[in-house]
Amino acid sequence: MNKPTWVRHQAVAVIAAGLMGGSAMFATSASAAVSDISGGDQQSIVNETNSVRKDAGAPPLTWDDSVAKDAQAWADNPDSLQGGSLRHSPSFNGAENMSSAGPTAATGQWAAEKSKYDADSDKSSDSPGYRQWGHYWNMIQERFTKIGCGARTGVTVCWYKP
Repeated sequence: MNKPTWVRHQAVAVIAAGLMGGSAMFATSASAAVSDISGGDQQSIVNETNSVRKDAGAPPLTWDDSVAKDAQAWADNPDSLQGGSLRHSPSFNGAENMSSAGPTAATGQWAAEKSKYDADSDKSSDSPGYRQWGHYWNMIQERFTKIGCGARTGVTVCWYKP
């Protein structure tokens, strides 16, 4: 038994809409795969970081998807939490901040190191106090123009690059 023409046309329209929706979902998934951090959280990270940088007299950073993709790859790597401790990437050649807090909480955590930074007379990375304020120091370095972050349960990684 043949179906009426209008049923076939509706079926084709539903299938076409499903395929179009699927490709739209694929495009969204592909861009979301750059980082597991939502667009809203990415913007919050950039805004908070740039507020900290402005207060320190440093120019603003921009979000970089390529940097974020690499930071996400390190966050996803089991070695980043080897033995239950945060481990810095052995191959990254910029500045790296890591935290066990979520992405937006991590940024605030790093910014809160300012008081320790201000209290330390030795602002070099060789300073014994560097471990107390190094994340803040990374946030305000003028040579960095890009930021990208990645996260998974238990680890947030932000990378800063020129």
